[in-house]
Amino acid sequence: MNYVARKKKFVLTVALAMFASLGAGSVAVLAHGGEDHSEKKAPAVSAGVGMVARVARVGDIEVVIKHPAVEPDKETAARVFVTRFGTNDPVGNAKVIIALEGGGSPIEATVAPSNTPGLYEVKLPPLPKGQYELSARVEMAGVVQTAQYGALEVAPPPPGSVESGASWARTALIGLALLTGIGLIGVVLYRAMGLAHRNRIKGEAATA
Repeated sequence: MNYVARKKKFVLTVALAMFASLGAGSVAVLAHGGEDHSEKKAPAVSAGVGMVARVARVGDIEVVIKHPAVEPDKETAARVFVTRFGTNDPVGNAKVIIALEGGGSPIEATVAPSNTPGLYEVKLPPLPKGQYELSARVEMAGVVQTAQYGALEVAPPPPGSVESGASWARTALIGLALLTGIGLIGVVLYRAMGLAHRNRIKGEAATA
């Protein structure tokens, strides 16, 4: 292997080693986002990032309501899935009404069927901050059954969610700075070794 090839190999090895050592810390921070994962209460049901799924069974029908966090005084879009409990077959001929009770008169929202059998859509009306009992009234073939889901919390997003987004942005900037620094160090090493090589050739020529 000639000198130039050895030089390129050395620079590449140094750059990779620095990337592995410095980049590992930033990747770890990105993965955890500064959150404490030591002890977490498992949610009743999770349905992806930023979504909550509530499941209830009435007779042989299973009704799943999926919605994001409900904030005060904001309309919230939700989806309702109605299926047969035993076979998981979609039920496309049901009439579903979502009810919310929070001490005053019940608030109701009628669910509209979509083009997909068993999938319904509903918009929860703007609600004041507070706790509401969520239920779904399902009517099929003249029979009405009510699924109970327990408490639904209507509250502003916690400050931690905003801080988490800012922390992720800071971490991304730190990672970018690390990568830029590694690249600059590689360039400096490459040029320094090139200069040393030229000086060595000049020295050999002078003594020849």
